[in-house]
Amino acid sequence: MTQNLTYAQLLVQIPSYAVRNDAAFLAQLPTFIMLAENRLATDMKQQGFESVVTGTLPMTPNMAKPAWWRETISFGYKVDGVMQPLALRSLEYIKNYWPAPGQKGPPRFYADYNVSNFYLAATPDFQYEFELVYYARLEPLDEEHQENWMTLNAPQALLFATMLEASLWTKNEAEIAKWSAQYQNASGGQLKEDAERVVDRNTVVR
Repeated sequence: MTQNLTYAQLLVQIPSYAVRNDAAFLAQLPTFIMLAENRLATDMKQQGFESVVTGTLPMTPNMAKPAWWRETISFGYKVDGVMQPLALRSLEYIKNYWPAPGQKGPPRFYADYNVSNFYLAATPDFQYEFELVYYARLEPLDEEHQENWMTLNAPQALLFATMLEASLWTKNEAEIAKWSAQYQNASGGQLKEDAERVVDRNTVVR
């Protein structure tokens, strides 16, 4: 397997590894890949899945989340050039803290309102510049998007996750165990590498 794994190569390799070429199995290949991508986005919270978005806060309590958002790492806004962090709280806590969303002030908290929106409190009284750092699902692979960070940096984890999803579909217990172990090894190694990178960038050499 080359490092430069592509969507087209996955479509060829999955039937080869599974020794399945029947129409029912082949029709499921895009689903296997999609499920594998979701599994990886959940399990591999690391640098390759980090995204940063900047902009201005809306002067309403509701704020749209970025596309492919999965989990917030940090969220803050600038006042006189200094970043003020927003603290995560439950939606119930925020609505009790700021029961009149029509009133505005400097925001202190945010909540996950739903899968598509944040909820801010207080309702921003100014279009403050914000910075949101978050874990995101990568751009999904398909015929038009042949590569992403995973295909270039962790192709083994992507392939093994896809084979695990295929094995779950075929309900082959031996294959499930085999590919689950392969996936755990590959994803664990990738996470360890990322952890070592974090240590390296915080180590002071004297």
